Amino acid sequence: MGTIKLYIVEDEIIIANDLKNRLTGFGYEVLGIEGKGEKAIESIDALALAGKQPDIIIMDIILAGKMDGIEAAKILSDKHQCGIIFLTSMDKVEAFNKSFSIKPYTYVFKPVDIDQLKISIELSNYQRNLEISQKKAIEDLKNEVEQRKKAEKEREMRLQEKLKAEHKINQLNRQKHQIEMDLINRELATSSIFISQKNKILGLIRKDINRYFRKGKTITKSDFAKMLKTIDENVKFENDWYRIKAHFEKIHPGFFDRLREKFPQLTPNDHKLCALLRMNLSTKEISQILKITAPSTEISRIRLRKKLDLPKHLNLVQFICMI
Repeated sequence: MGTIKLYIVEDEIIIANDLKNRLTGFGYEVLGIEGKGEKAIESIDALALAGKQPDIIIMDIILAGKMDGIEAAKILSDKHQCGIIFLTSMDKVEAFNKSFSIKPYTYVFKPVDIDQLKISIELSNYQRNLEISQKKAIEDLKNEVEQRKKAEKEREMRLQEKLKAEHKINQLNRQKHQIEMDLINRELATSSIFISQKNKILGLIRKDINRYFRKGKTITKSDFAKMLKTIDENVKFENDWYRIKAHFEKIHPGFFDRLREKFPQLTPNDHKLCALLRMNLSTKEISQILKITAPSTEISRIRLRKKLDLPKHLNLVQFICMI
């Protein structure tokens, strides 16, 4: 610990100088002497700005100026971390009653017992250092609590972000799974349609060829023309529509009933296009199945949108999927 720094506020200059000399002899550093409270406050403020704030202020209660020692002590104790020792010749009870609200460290009564004053200074300085340490410990504890609260808040925010990210990932996984299922259903539906058409056409061609073999006839050009006609007639979408519709209704039961109920103005061809769109087929795939060009399919989609009275921002396929 360094030298204890003192400041004496005493309006009796002889007593003040005597205290300064004797306390300096004990090894204390007396930073100044002042007889008026106002002047003492100014002087101690200047010392604090210069980094030489006194540790202990020895303050006479009755001073020469307008401000007494009690008022000056209150201002100084509010502004600076200085311990106050009241020095007075007043009655002890009177001095205590007038100055207790300031919470001085101790009282020294005149005539001053220098040894008693020395003990008071040491005890007051010890109490002051203890209060400063306690205050610092409280501030450090408050800072630590704040840091922990901040860290806890950050951990909670990170946890919330992690949960949100996991929720988003789960949502994306569900969407991916749904897309994969839609793709499988679409491929299954498309494959079923083409397999059904292919099998029927091949069966009819096989039947015609077997008939020619049984009769022992040579297959002529006109016979080939008949078989080609059979192929052309049976690749039409209309011939397999009822089987496609039965397959579709197993996957999407009640779709056509809801479609007819909500939009009675739609034609059978509109129903077919709605079903193919509900199967998530592309324009190219729909064109191949219906045996029409892609531009014709696009025109059919535009006409269907008008019949459904859909606004421009609403997706046709998404709307049909909600039916």
